[in-house]
Amino acid sequence: MCFGSSEAALFMSSGFFLSYIMCLVLYNLILTTCVKAIDAFLEELIVRRELADNFCFYQLHYDSLQGAWEWARKTLLDHAADKREHTYSKEQLEKAQTADPLWNASQLEMVHYGKMHGFMRMYWAKKILEWTSGPEEALEISIYLNNKYELDGRDPSGYVGCMWSICGVHDQGWRERPVFGKIRYMNYAGCKRKFDVDGYIAHVKKLVGEMRKRKAEDLPSQNEKAPRCL
Repeated sequence: MCFGSSEAALFMSSGFFLSYIMCLVLYNLILTTCVKAIDAFLEELIVRRELADNFCFYQLHYDSLQGAWEWARKTLLDHAADKREHTYSKEQLEKAQTADPLWNASQLEMVHYGKMHGFMRMYWAKKILEWTSGPEEALEISIYLNNKYELDGRDPSGYVGCMWSICGVHDQGWRERPVFGKIRYMNYAGCKRKFDVDGYIAHVKKLVGEMRKRKAEDLPSQNEKAPRCL
């Protein structure tokens, strides 16, 4: 595990793990392990996963603003023209070139490691809504980056994660504010109250450094000759 994440979605997405087998294993651990942690994990494994599967199966517009509830579409469009403090292009976001070191860390973790913590995936997508011209562009960019870099990005949970963060799918309306309207809001200060932000950024910096070093070592040197094909 890393920062409280099981990373199970990566393996279930590829078919290495079956969810019901994991449930049976965890059921046998309940008496000897933290029950609250297992309950939270099972809620994600069963309830959230089933909600994502059903949404993508029954909702033809699972990857667009049309797939959101009417209240969410209305509030997002009402605030689409609101002034943004920062705006970034898709290229800048992909290269983690923003003024937010926490967001940059989550993007780099995804690019170099193929995943990011579930909590950070919510913050990551919501900041894209805050930094782009409107909900349609935010959704397009978040799905593009999620599908390109996340190992489990092209499954229902990946799409619904973006739709939840940006379009309020499986959520409720909250206090209205600029840009977000009634969509649930998340910010840097809230993250600092939840976890060790500096520790997470340092962890990702170390991880990215190790991944870059490993890739450099795997590349053949200029003096090495490529193997001849027989």
